Amino acid sequence: MSGEEEFVKSSVSAYFALCSNQPTSNIILGDNGLVTESAKDDMIRVLACIQDVFAREVCKLKTRRNNEHSIIHRLPPEIFVEVLLLAIHWEWWDTEKLRNLASVSTSWRDAILSSNRFWPVIDVMGNKEARRMAMKRNPSGPVDVWCWAHPDPTAMQEFMQDIITVPGTRWRSVLYEHRPETQAFLSHLQTQTSGLIDILVFNPYFSYGETITLDLSPEGPRLRHAEIWGMCLPWHSPRLTGLLTLSLGNLQHGAPQPEHLYTILSSSPRLERLSVANLTPVDTQSRPFPTAPPPIRLPVLAVLAFRGVSSSITHAIVPLIRAISCKTVMVTGEEDFSFRLPPEETTLELLAQPITVSESLKLELKMEGESYIHVRSEPNVSHRWAYWAFDDPGVDVKLALPSTGGLARVWNQLDVVLGSRGKASNIKSIEIGWSMDVTGDGLPSTFGLFRFCPKLTALRWTDDTGTTLRPLVRLLQRREENKEDIRSQMSVWLLPKLDHLVFKAKTVPYADECASAFKTFLELRYPSRSNDSTIQSTELAAPITTLELPPAVVAKLKAMDISTSLKLDDVLRRSDLDQ
Repeated sequence: MSGEEEFVKSSVSAYFALCSNQPTSNIILGDNGLVTESAKDDMIRVLACIQDVFAREVCKLKTRRNNEHSIIHRLPPEIFVEVLLLAIHWEWWDTEKLRNLASVSTSWRDAILSSNRFWPVIDVMGNKEARRMAMKRNPSGPVDVWCWAHPDPTAMQEFMQDIITVPGTRWRSVLYEHRPETQAFLSHLQTQTSGLIDILVFNPYFSYGETITLDLSPEGPRLRHAEIWGMCLPWHSPRLTGLLTLSLGNLQHGAPQPEHLYTILSSSPRLERLSVANLTPVDTQSRPFPTAPPPIRLPVLAVLAFRGVSSSITHAIVPLIRAISCKTVMVTGEEDFSFRLPPEETTLELLAQPITVSESLKLELKMEGESYIHVRSEPNVSHRWAYWAFDDPGVDVKLALPSTGGLARVWNQLDVVLGSRGKASNIKSIEIGWSMDVTGDGLPSTFGLFRFCPKLTALRWTDDTGTTLRPLVRLLQRREENKEDIRSQMSVWLLPKLDHLVFKAKTVPYADECASAFKTFLELRYPSRSNDSTIQSTELAAPITTLELPPAVVAKLKAMDISTSLKLDDVLRRSDLDQ
């Protein structure tokens, strides 16, 4: 008997009896067996059954191995539950998504079915069966009540029948959009606030002058997340302390006064996100705000946004905020967004981090009438509920400039605060709009900023007067010591990676001198001879690929004999102020 026959006969004979309709005695594996056609067919069927059994057993064994020996299944049950909870997109929670998650494996299914933490949502827009399933799986734990969108009358009636069975002590959070058809829910909510730690409410009808107030019980835990749009709270409530996020907006009557915001923020040192929009109180009864209150220290604040907020509130609150970790700062005024912050040192310290993390930066300087410098990148503060908001870092602030000398002072201070944080290595593009005359050969110290932009590749400059072109090109000729490698004897160019330079102007004074300065710039920075002494002592700069200059300067440069490694016909272009 062959080795294979011996293995089949000795190891799987039990399967023959289970899987074949024929008695085991009729199946002969010896050398003289399987003579007839029917015997061969029987054996083929038996082996096919054995193959199926083996496949099922292998699958079961692999499942056991994964369940019993994988790292995730060796975690303590409570940690495993925390991991699974992170896999849920709570903004779009429903039982169908839970079912998909539970289908991964038996252990995942068991964990989801056995823990009430996967079943906290009571949603008016969910179907009745799903809501009842969630309430069955979570009979006594905390619940998150969602009353939003436009439920039909039947759905609203069934929802109310469900939530009135849940005691207020179990209400952990409420997400509510006020509408006429949901007035019954608001009336019930007024009596169920003592257990809430998260409140997200929105009144889309705020513009009609209707004031809706949520009577937050003074008894209960401190709130974690408060997002109040178009509705009012008792702003003096002791529960509005220790907040993690605060979003307020679309408030006039019943809006918080500066002293309310000051108390709330000062008592919330762990605040991570602060967003205030369209807040213009019309109430006149307010206690005088202290003339020199202590600063508001928010060491972990990441987002600060004041958009369309009354000047009285913004001037009172924003200069007091100390937030060394803040990466998103947006401060704009009412209506025409003409609000300007005073350029105090603490304000510039607030802007330093957002500037540092930005990849692009736009600077607009206006020195006529209400002079200012507008510093902005591309921040984004999400309008979604704070639970699910994803914000982009950046800055959007106007700083008041009392005079041209004030501009120099502002940038001297910013130079100091940026230097204290290291180089703004993320900035790759700067766009500057200039509207003031510059006399002499030097730019204001504004552009010490360039020292903090070693990765800058694109510089776009618009100046109606054209007076900044000559000092700019002379600034770009500057070389500095390599401070990153103190052993190196080589110097580095200012903006060593710059490959895109655009300067637009209506007119250019001293066009001849500007052209001569650019000739020197090109010959020094991009010399034609590889053994040039400049190359030997200076790190190579990235070759410039786009050089757009006013037509008068371009014409003069093309008439010059410039010794450079660049192909100027491909690089040099005329800039158009209208584009």
